[in-house]
Amino acid sequence: MTISVIIPACDAEATIERALASLFRQTLGAWEAVIVSDDLRDYADFLSGKGINDPRLRFATTGQVRSGCHHARNVGFDVISGAYVTQLDSDDELSPERFETLKPLAEAYGAAADNLLMLDEETGAELGTVMGEVAGLTLLDLAAFMKLNAPLVPLIRRDHALRREPGIEFSEDVVANLQLIDRIGKLPVTASSSYLYRIHSRSMANISGASERFERGYSDYIERLETGDGFGLTPAHRRIAADGLMTKRDLNRAFMEAQRAEPDLAFQAFVGRM
Repeated sequence: MTISVIIPACDAEATIERALASLFRQTLGAWEAVIVSDDLRDYADFLSGKGINDPRLRFATTGQVRSGCHHARNVGFDVISGAYVTQLDSDDELSPERFETLKPLAEAYGAAADNLLMLDEETGAELGTVMGEVAGLTLLDLAAFMKLNAPLVPLIRRDHALRREPGIEFSEDVVANLQLIDRIGKLPVTASSSYLYRIHSRSMANISGASERFERGYSDYIERLETGDGFGLTPAHRRIAADGLMTKRDLNRAFMEAQRAEPDLAFQAFVGRM
């Protein structure tokens, strides 16, 4: 298989068919998907009951309940076979041309991402793209990456793909992309939006107590960058990453203050005002 897709699944019955349908629509069909149960449910049986028996689907389990996306991704990473690796959350979607567009870039640069589009799950409204309006291909260095306030989901050439840092759940994608850009130098990002990232009340940034957890996470990561192993980054990138996380922590603190006046305020709505 050319591309391996890791799909963590926890309470995913309502959305996983939609996510898989976007895989089946890919114009590049040489892929496999490893669905990793993190709720002790049998997704092979569930999907079979829906008439979905595609041989490109494989199944694994963490053997736990809610052990975290980082753990589920690592379980999947240990069984994939593709020359390229990417992820798909069970409630998100891909546009049909995603793999065909990103694979040549990932081959040339070591990885590639797109200008991810955020959608409101309840209303379907577009909330914006991670990089705003851009023209053409952007080569994103670490300093520019640290200014983003939404995820990037890269397709990674296998020789540059790593397991997720154990124990890091909040902003685990940020840490993974820090390490990726440190390895490849600059990450190419297309102007097109081929990852549809759905935000809902259960999204990590919106769950109860999320801001406090991000506060602790950012502080821990900054300390690790300044006085610990630095996630294996080069010294220059450790400084850039620490400064960027301090800015993110300041933004999170401002969001916490705004939420005191508006308890129902969502993070992306807050960022959109700035």
